[in-house]
Amino acid sequence: MREVDAPVAIVTGASSGIGEASARCLARAGFRVALAARRGELLEAIGKAISETGGSALAVPTDLADESATARLVTRTLEAFGRADVLVNNAGFSPAAALEQLSRAELRQVLEVNLLGALQLVAQLTPVMRDQGGGRIINVGSLAARVPAPLAVPYSASKGGMHAANDCLRLELAPWNIRVVRIVPGFVDTPTFENSRRMGESLRADPKNPYRKLMLELDAFARKSLERALSPEDVGRVVVKAARARRPRAVYYVPFSARLQSGLLGALPARLLDPLLLRVYRGSS
Repeated sequence: MREVDAPVAIVTGASSGIGEASARCLARAGFRVALAARRGELLEAIGKAISETGGSALAVPTDLADESATARLVTRTLEAFGRADVLVNNAGFSPAAALEQLSRAELRQVLEVNLLGALQLVAQLTPVMRDQGGGRIINVGSLAARVPAPLAVPYSASKGGMHAANDCLRLELAPWNIRVVRIVPGFVDTPTFENSRRMGESLRADPKNPYRKLMLELDAFARKSLERALSPEDVGRVVVKAARARRPRAVYYVPFSARLQSGLLGALPARLLDPLLLRVYRGSS
């Protein structure tokens, strides 16, 4: 296949973690990739590494909370590559704070990056993919959309919104051969955890913080979970599978146990689920 005929994938949150791994895996699979994230220097370095191994990459520094910047991502991709076949909506973050400790502006920031920016990209790329005869939307979801956790209200709300949007988009875009896929990873070892820890450092250190004990317990739970965490590459390989499959699944769980966890916990009534999860998060039996 000539490079100009190679399919094109846009990957958000591509400066680290699942996004970076997905971009590298897609490039190895023959995709030309547009890399989007706020950290331009990291994107350039990743793009250079992809090019040095025979791939083709375009670094597009993008703040998904900015509508104009998000629109430019699509424009620059089309100018550089002439098409867009796959969108990987991966970018996301979670503030380490209780709801009462977050301002409305901070809540809006989470929703802008995790949900609204992703939906804007889908909307902009829909006519492009329709004119091309089809395309693939891959939304990276989270167990947090189904399995509740304290101190995760805006993140879980944004991921729950993406899960619902994903289901609607499958029907909305089906007439034009635009397939919509959701990938639900288990616990993945990415910089997201450390970034969240840094954001909540002052709250964990404040003895007057009424959530301090819970924050410390959740921090310990997350650190222990990292011992058996997936690698970003584990998810990146599934992204490639979803991007290349002739008939992709509606949902991919990584690993399969994440599907069991989601199904079993989601089926429990709240009177059983809540005390179980609180014991788990607090590390008690």
